[in-house]
Amino acid sequence: MENPELKLGTPAFEKTIFVLKKVPTRANIQEFALQGNLSPEPLDETAWMLPAYLSDDFNLFLIFAPNVLDKWTITCSKVTIRNGNEITTMSAVVPTGSGLNAIAQISKGSAVELLAYFKTLAINSLGYFDDQLWRQA
Repeated sequence: MENPELKLGTPAFEKTIFVLKKVPTRANIQEFALQGNLSPEPLDETAWMLPAYLSDDFNLFLIFAPNVLDKWTITCSKVTIRNGNEITTMSAVVPTGSGLNAIAQISKGSAVELLAYFKTLAINSLGYFDDQLWRQA
């Protein structure tokens, strides 16, 4: 994320997407853990999911999948949860920045914590923010 205009909460950040340099697998999924202990869970045979923000009226999951021009990315999906742990619906995915901006509208602190998670992934050479990829999709 070299572009200084790409800041959390800004319209320019909306289309920013986190691109993975390393494909998540059962063998390495711990490397993608949030706060060291919450690891992504399988969504299907290919994709992984990780709760990013959970509340009574807004739930957002991170989706790890080859879903933007066949590149592995982390995008966001709004989910409906029933009975505390049953996912009943998932929205189409949106860019990482769009999901983080949505969380920032509800809880700036939670969005900043998630941004720190992505920066940690980048520092560990697992991925990077890209503000051009979504425009090509």
